[in-house]
Amino acid sequence: MSGDTNRQTTEYMRLTVINPEAGKLYDVRAVAEYTAVDPDGIRTYCREGLVRAIEYKEDGEPLLDEDGIYWLRRIQDLRTEMRLEGPVLRIVLDLMQEVERLRQEVRRG
Repeated sequence: MSGDTNRQTTEYMRLTVINPEAGKLYDVRAVAEYTAVDPDGIRTYCREGLVRAIEYKEDGEPLLDEDGIYWLRRIQDLRTEMRLEGPVLRIVLDLMQEVERLRQEVRRG
């Protein structure tokens, strides 16, 4: 033995915690800072329909609102905490969105 012990390193991410303003649109760069999802990941999630862009800029970049930021955070949680990917991630997200829709319906009713 060389005296070296296996060291486990822990990386800490620094997130800017925000409560997005209702009705405000955020570009990919701002959303990436608020969610710790890289810009390419945000574009992919929008393209795959996991997150809904409110509108697109002339160059094709998605603009997201507070709802998009909320769901990106949920996706990150599911990927990091539960290690969900691919079709399983989509199924869980669909179920979460349905539960949210039903909660809103109960509140209104």
